[in-house]
Amino acid sequence: MVVAVSVGGCGAGHPNAADVPDAVTSATADLTAVDMEIMQAQEILAGQCARSKGFAVPIDYTVLAVSQSYIDIGGVFRSREEAETVGYSTQTADLQGHGAALRAYEDSLSDAEKTRYEQEVSGFDSPNCYTQANAVLFGSSEEADEVLNTFNDVLREQSSSAIEDSDVQAAIKDEYMPCMKKAGYDVHGLHGGELAGKKFGRYREWNEPPNDEEKAMAVQDYQCQADANLMQRINNALERNAGTWMVANEAMLLERHEKLQQAREIANEVIAGKRSYEARD
Repeated sequence: MVVAVSVGGCGAGHPNAADVPDAVTSATADLTAVDMEIMQAQEILAGQCARSKGFAVPIDYTVLAVSQSYIDIGGVFRSREEAETVGYSTQTADLQGHGAALRAYEDSLSDAEKTRYEQEVSGFDSPNCYTQANAVLFGSSEEADEVLNTFNDVLREQSSSAIEDSDVQAAIKDEYMPCMKKAGYDVHGLHGGELAGKKFGRYREWNEPPNDEEKAMAVQDYQCQADANLMQRINNALERNAGTWMVANEAMLLERHEKLQQAREIANEVIAGKRSYEARD
């Protein structure tokens, strides 16, 4: 990718545009969405921490499969596998089942137990079990905050959302939408989920995979996005809207991305039962 071409053409008039190394753009995009595995591992570690403090909390080792935004744009499938396994979960699955057992346990606590639970496990005071869980994943709660706050940093620093970029809008309107319509899905913008919700309803349990019909639509959605080169064009827009900040903070972004990758590895070990809060040292 030669960003200088974008800067000279579509990037003209964008004061925050810069020639950003591919690795920095990729890292920044990756940092804007937290993996569900990391979030689930956080819940597992916090539950183990709570048990160490005498709270018999239930612990769920399954990973909630939900779609995530790409940078700050919803409706984007990052891969065919994501389309097949996740589908349009927020519109077609009942997500209320996730965490129901934990909520029921919290409701069963006495007033005194709830006070201690809030102070030591889930409250705003630090350290609590969630800050300690983050320390296991990222090395420290401070490092976790830095990595997890990258999304907010990007929102603050970019001059506008990529969804407002003319090239991204052209990709959606002139390539993606006609592709979906030709396949029989009349979507407006990146709102395949809304159409899926109307077509299929909330027929799935909270972590049930999509059926063949929903899967087929999601895979077609991914393919139309890929044919429109949508993620690359979103990346280009990110470089135009926040490029100067990304270049100035290249070392920081790459360091955060390395910590994110390490946290992913630890998270998968936690979910697999190979690492725990008790064995964190």
